[in-house]
Amino acid sequence: MSIASDLRSYADNAVTQGKQVLDQAQAQLNDVTGQANEFYGKTRENVVGLASKASSTVNDLRVQAEKAVNLDAIKTAVEPYIIQVKGYVAPVADRAESVLAGVKNDPRVAKLVDAARPVVETVQERVVKPVQDLTGRSSKPVAKPAAKATAPKPASKPAATKPVSKPAASKPAARKAPARRATR
Repeated sequence: MSIASDLRSYADNAVTQGKQVLDQAQAQLNDVTGQANEFYGKTRENVVGLASKASSTVNDLRVQAEKAVNLDAIKTAVEPYIIQVKGYVAPVADRAESVLAGVKNDPRVAKLVDAARPVVETVQERVVKPVQDLTGRSSKPVAKPAAKATAPKPASKPAATKPVSKPAASKPAARKAPARRATR
């Protein structure tokens, strides 16, 4: 055989083998692409399914929480008590002011009241106001019922001009306790 025919046969064999390798590479590439597409499709389905499940679970939990803590029922149950307490505020405040005005003239009690004032202010600041803010309730007194509103209220005088009633007249005189004997 001649060299030209040998070269031609080698070249043909090389081309044939190159085509086979190229076909194999193309087949493997197609397999990998198919597997990647399949993997992507499954992953996407899983993500969509998980998102759907998470959303429905959140909604279910929200519904359960709303059922467990029925705010409307709690407000409805507490409202009559709040109205009742608000009705007591004005009379109690009036009585407390008159008692306080009478007691403030006693130097011992005035000293005690002045000492308690920071505690009361702290309680108002740290307890009452945050609770009112949280519940949405204001500290404004409730309007008095119409029957009481029509009756004229006596004008209140400042604490300094009110006559002081003697506590001894309304209470029996305090008795001194007998002295104790020392036991040895």
